[in-house]
Formats: sequence, C-alpha cells, structure tokens
Amino acid sequence: MAKYNWQELEKEFVLGNYKSINDFLKERNIPYGSSVRKKTKDWKVKKSKKEARKSEKVIEKVIEKESTKEANEILKTKDTAEKLLKKINESIEELDRYVAKTTTKTKTVKYDYKALKPKEEVTVEQKVINEYKAIIDRFGLKQLAAALKDINDVLNNENGNNDSKRKVTIINDLPKRRS
Repeated sequence: MAKYNWQELEKEFVLGNYKSINDFLKERNIPYGSSVRKKTKDWKVKKSKKEARKSEKVIEKVIEKESTKEANEILKTKDTAEKLLKKINESIEELDRYVAKTTTKTKTVKYDYKALKPKEEVTVEQKVINEYKAIIDRFGLKQLAAALKDINDVLNNENGNNDSKRKVTIINDLPKRRS
C-alpha cells in the first residue's frame, strides 16, 4: 500500500467542497478499505463542525451589519429630534413678539396748467417694520407643545421604553386669557 500524507488529505477534505469521503478518495485514486476507513472515520464530523462554525460566523456578521444599520437610523432620528428641539426653543423666545409692517405711499403730481394735464408724477414708498412685545400667542404655544410631545414620543420609541431619563414636559392646560 502506498504511503499517503493523511493529515494533508484530511485538511483537503475538510476544507474542500466534497460530498463524501468516497468521492474524495476516488478522485485521488486511493482505494477505500478497512485501513483507510480507520484513518478517515472522524473526517465527516470535522467537516460538519467546520460547516456549523462557518454558518455561525455568517449569522454573526449579518446580525452585526443589521444592528449597525439600525443604530445609525436611531442616531439620525435623535439628531433630527435635537435639531427640531433647538428650533422649538428659538420659537419659544419669539412667542410674545410680533412684527408689524407699515407701508406708506406718497404720490406727488406736478400739473402743467397750460397743457391742462399732469406734467410729472413721483411716487415715494416707505416701509417701516416694527417689533412689539405683547401677550403670548396661544395658538403658537399649542403648536409648540404638540411638537414637543411628538419629539418626546420619537425619543421614547427609539429607546424602546416609555421611562426615558430625558423627557420633555408638556403643557396641557393653558391659562385662560382675561378680556
């Protein structure tokens, strides 16, 4: 019987794409007998263990990629909520202010009495923009409260719970305006 490097053959079988030990041995022109059977008895077990480890690693990598993608989506949502919260804070500062625009047009006509018609027309337009402080805009306050509630819901849903350490306080009942 010819001498074979059984460790090298085992490695080749386990790492290769062979369906059976018989197919592998036939391809190598190695006769299958009792002495060969003894030397190859645990090759199938090793091959199946290798396939199982390979499957586990594939699953781990897929899970890692999916979790990274999901984490990035959550971070984007939170960043957007933070930006919106900054805009809402800016808007809160403007709730008691309003802007009044005044436009004044002055038309000057020079008349030609000899020709009995206007000789020259000049229109001057003057715009004045004033900012005033007044009582708080209730409608604007309600809109901001609704936006804050939405942000709170988004942040709590992304965390997977409703007991987030970072909650936004919502104003439900606004004081009645006195007339």
